[in-house]
Amino acid sequence: MVIIGHRHLTTKRMILKILFTLSIIVAIVIYLRIKNASVTSPATRSLQKKEPTENEKMFRQGAYLFLVFMVISALVVMYFELGERYATVRVHVINTQTGERTSYQAEQQHIKSDHFKTLKGRTVFVADIERIEIEPE
Repeated sequence: MVIIGHRHLTTKRMILKILFTLSIIVAIVIYLRIKNASVTSPATRSLQKKEPTENEKMFRQGAYLFLVFMVISALVVMYFELGERYATVRVHVINTQTGERTSYQAEQQHIKSDHFKTLKGRTVFVADIERIEIEPE
C-alpha cells in the first residue's frame, strides 16, 4: 500500500536526461570526425591509414558492447516504467476525521496528490482532511 505525497523526479525524466546527454556526446564525436576528415587531404589520408593495434581493437569492441548494453538497459527500464504507469490500481480515499473509506479504480498515471481520474472518467478531488492510499490489484 502506498500513500501519495510529493512526487520525485520520475525514472522516465532521468532516462530522457541520460539519452539527451548521450546524443550530445555522439553529435560532438561526429562533428569532430567530420572536422578532422576535412582538414586532411585525400593524399595524406591514404598515407595515414594504419592497422589498428590489438589494444585499439579491444577498446573499440568494449565501447560498442557498452553502448549496446546502455541502449538495451534504457529500453528495458522504459518498458517497465510504462507497464507501471498504465497499471490499474485501487485508490482508497480516507477521511482522517471520521475514518470513512471510499474506494475507486484508476490508472496509476492519472493519480496526483490532490486529485485523480477513475476508470469511468470521473475526476475525484481530495480534500485537505482526506488521504489517498493506493493498492495494487
